[in-house]
Amino acid sequence: MKVEFKIDPNLPEEKAEFWLKKMTSKIRRITNELTSKQDFLWGYKNRDAYMIEFSQIFAIQVENEKTMICTERDVYIFRGRLYQVEKLLPNDFVTTSRSSIVNYHSINHLEIVSSGNIDAILENGLRIQVARRKIKVLKERLGL
Repeated sequence: MKVEFKIDPNLPEEKAEFWLKKMTSKIRRITNELTSKQDFLWGYKNRDAYMIEFSQIFAIQVENEKTMICTERDVYIFRGRLYQVEKLLPNDFVTTSRSSIVNYHSINHLEIVSSGNIDAILENGLRIQVARRKIKVLKERLGL
């Protein structure tokens, strides 16, 4: 695919045009990301609400029926379900199981466990188990 950028600081409003033979899921994801105005999630900790930028999020997990947003140092509660979070997230996030989503930029390395499963070890030391049916998608996203 040919990609072309024309940068003009005098433009009153930014716009993107796509000339496609057909709409693909990849183009649909890119379009959703470009049109999204939100670049953060609201996380709650001790009754206080915090704006958490997508770039700060390492993983989002469900534990004891609570959706947890994990950053480098803190864990916040998201008031919603995992599928609701997934719709808001940009393309930097990949679903690793029914209970977790990972920012693939925060993956330090992948570890093959003795049972043949794969764990994603994040830069903050958090270990996320990757479901067998999600391994292919994760590898594609990482370029493996």
